[in-house]
Amino acid sequence: MRIGMWGLPLVVAVAVALVLVVVVEAQPAKAATAPHAKKDTGAPVPPKPPRAKKDTGAPVPPKPPRAKKDTGAPVPPMAPPGVRILSREEKIQRRFESLARAYTLRMESPDWILRCLAVISMARLPTEEATATLIERLERESKPVGKLVVWQALLSRASQLSPEQFDTWQKQTGKMQDDNLFNGDLRIGLLEMLSATPLTPESRRTFQNLFKTTNSLDSGDIPTLIAMGRALKAWGDAALVDQVLRGLGSPSTAVRAELILQAAGVEVPWTRTPKARQVYAEWWKANRDAFTASEPTATGWKRLKPQFVWGPVDPKTIDLADTWWHDELELGHLQLQNFDFALAVDCSRSMRPEIERLKRDMAIMVAAFRLVAREPRIGLTLFAPGGLTEGMPLTSDFNLLGAFLRQADIFGPAGDEAWDLALERTVAGSKWVAQGQHSRRFIVLMSDEPITRAEFLRAYTLSVGAGKAGFKIYGVMIKPPGNTRNNPLSVPFNRTGGTVPGVPGDGKPKLPGAVPSRGAKSWQYYDDIADATGALAINVQVPQGGWGLGILPSGKSMGKNTKAVSPMAVAPLYPGGGPTNRVLTMVLRDAINPQYADRVEPFVKILVAYCQGYAKSPPEQRQWGTPNKMEPNYKGRPIPAAKQPTQAKPEAKQPGKNAGRTGAKNKKNGGKKKN
Repeated sequence: MRIGMWGLPLVVAVAVALVLVVVVEAQPAKAATAPHAKKDTGAPVPPKPPRAKKDTGAPVPPKPPRAKKDTGAPVPPMAPPGVRILSREEKIQRRFESLARAYTLRMESPDWILRCLAVISMARLPTEEATATLIERLERESKPVGKLVVWQALLSRASQLSPEQFDTWQKQTGKMQDDNLFNGDLRIGLLEMLSATPLTPESRRTFQNLFKTTNSLDSGDIPTLIAMGRALKAWGDAALVDQVLRGLGSPSTAVRAELILQAAGVEVPWTRTPKARQVYAEWWKANRDAFTASEPTATGWKRLKPQFVWGPVDPKTIDLADTWWHDELELGHLQLQNFDFALAVDCSRSMRPEIERLKRDMAIMVAAFRLVAREPRIGLTLFAPGGLTEGMPLTSDFNLLGAFLRQADIFGPAGDEAWDLALERTVAGSKWVAQGQHSRRFIVLMSDEPITRAEFLRAYTLSVGAGKAGFKIYGVMIKPPGNTRNNPLSVPFNRTGGTVPGVPGDGKPKLPGAVPSRGAKSWQYYDDIADATGALAINVQVPQGGWGLGILPSGKSMGKNTKAVSPMAVAPLYPGGGPTNRVLTMVLRDAINPQYADRVEPFVKILVAYCQGYAKSPPEQRQWGTPNKMEPNYKGRPIPAAKQPTQAKPEAKQPGKNAGRTGAKNKKNGGKKKN
């Protein structure tokens, strides 16, 4: 075939074009679209860096999260990677461990009062470690009241003790008995602990000694005699019953013997005559086998209940947000350096019983003040109608004070007492300790009459100035009980004594815009005087005529209100506890630290009960006579042990940092809640 001059170039061009088409189709698609394709070296291609943005200086808002569909289900808390969310139970356990470390550290403090408060706090923790720590503390504590506080803490958690721990507690109890540490209402807890196990020779001796030293004419011994009856029933021991029955033969022992038998549940009408021995002997003959049929089990102590110290709390009731569980007793030194305390006592004609009580119980006050303060001083002002006052300035010579008090008696004419002059002499008649963190200036004004308006106006002005100078003036209003019962077993048994309301608010002076006006005479003037110093006024109810002081009042030996008492009567129970106990509880709780009243008050109650041993009660002396009528014995349920911290029942208030304070107002008594 013949090709022209343009034919060959055309053929070549077509061939080249076909080759190019084949090469292009053989390349990867990316290479076909990427401009300036580079040679493929086989190395990985790094990602293209983001384009840098211009920094304008303005904060860059966070990218909003992508909205998720709301299913209505609760969203669990988020935790960092590798961290597990603690359950409520685990949080509570860790809190217990933290508190236990804090309390254990404070138990090593040289301040023995701080150690006691740490023990009371530790008693709330329901852990085995807390129990072991308390057992160790009981063996190591050297202060008598300190040992009693630990003892009460173990009583409150007896159900959690192991047999070995109970054995240690029991041995330490024997040593404490040898040291005569159990006085006052502490004897109730001791008898309950001893009678929770079978009778031992040591327990028998304790019972016999209590029978010899108690007095059914002394109101302070009546709760112990009732506890003895309950112990007698628990043991069911024939020899011990025989001993009590022998006591029915003498008038000086018959009443307390019959009270014990009645408290033991003996179904015989009250007798208190020489015939009692025969009546109870007949009962014993018919009921001996039934009464002695059972005795406490070896582990009966597991059922013991708290008395003065709160027991372990139920973890299910704990509110971790409550300050009760975040407060680690951030206290410094608690034992006081200086404590100046003065009593201003009405000595008008009706006050002789209280003067006699003060003579007997001053030893209790001195002992208590010596324990809580290194340098206590006590002063005494006696006042009467006619503007009369006598007094002993503040002194640390308590023998001198005792000699002055022994000579005290009622004096002055009829008329209104000189309350204002009494306060003036009390404040100005002594050189008081300087106000400070570890010093106190306390005055107690005591009378059985309402204050007159004229006397109050002068006393109130003095109280306002005293409050500014750091004084606390407490009012004690002596009043007769509304219905005194002849039979102490006709009411529920109270194992813990009375309570004292706390100081309302923050304990600072409360001054109204105008001087209070409540009429010509008013009991509420005591409240107003106490308010002016940030203190408290309380009612103390005692039978008229000195009934319950260990002797039988006769004729008018105790003043104008003395009434004849049956020679075979049983001393009455004081409503809310005895006057001395209530005054000391009120004063010492506020002196030590009212901020921690929920822990200070149990400590003070144990302290005051221990100091009861310093008061000398006369031996019981009686002659046979006509007995008074007795109300029926109470057959209902006994008053329960101290309430435990709980969130379940509104009426059982869980104590916290401010527990013990009274915030509610009571219109009938001028804004104070009193017992």
